Amino acid sequence: MKENLISKLKILERKENMTILMAAVTGSHSFGLPSPHSDFDVRFIYVHNDKRSYLSLSPAVEVIHLKENIYDMEGWDLFKSSRLTIKSNPALFELFQSPIKLITHPDYYRKMNGLIGDCYSQKALGHHYYRMMSDNLHQLTKTRDSERKGLKTWVQVYRSYLILEHIIQKRALPPLSVWELLESVSIDQEMKTRMTRIFKAKQKEEFISNNESEKNLSLLEGKSLSLKNEINKLPPGKNMETELNQLIWTILK
Repeated sequence: MKENLISKLKILERKENMTILMAAVTGSHSFGLPSPHSDFDVRFIYVHNDKRSYLSLSPAVEVIHLKENIYDMEGWDLFKSSRLTIKSNPALFELFQSPIKLITHPDYYRKMNGLIGDCYSQKALGHHYYRMMSDNLHQLTKTRDSERKGLKTWVQVYRSYLILEHIIQKRALPPLSVWELLESVSIDQEMKTRMTRIFKAKQKEEFISNNESEKNLSLLEGKSLSLKNEINKLPPGKNMETELNQLIWTILK
């Protein structure tokens, strides 16, 4: 499958007259939670081969999207992705943290990976994953009386919670795999057991009962406020604009 994805990206390169600097599989596969019917989400960063497009009155195309059967591919131009990086964008973080890398331009990947690791705002990431956890918890609370809960929603709740705990406990950027997160963070055994059950159910495309969901909701809602207080103590990150400008100029040469 990896070779097939790379082949599709190479075809897209020729069609769009661009060069991919970084590409990886994101989504459930990168979380370690693919089910038999999971799509392949691929995200990439590219640079236009015709450098005049960056000096023209009409702006260069900043986003390329291809949706084909089980493949969902989206790419961001070098300038757009760099602006997102300055803001400690979580999508860029997950792209570079993905364990399933497809294409990596060695110099670009090394420098970007270093900048993300050294300069990304843990506080900004913390607020993002807290919002993700809270929004999904709110969605589950609104549907408390439904017979079955969406496993994808539960996965986002627990994945966000584990990422938050990792950042708060380790003061470091987290891995994407939920199984690595479960091993790396310190949480009570009951919570870990419930998470494992949810993650395995997601892989098998099963459902969980109302009783199980209600207990899970109560546990997470009780931890929400303490997490929010800890996020405000996280490091704010460092300015990367000078380094990113230098990287862009080097690539455009």
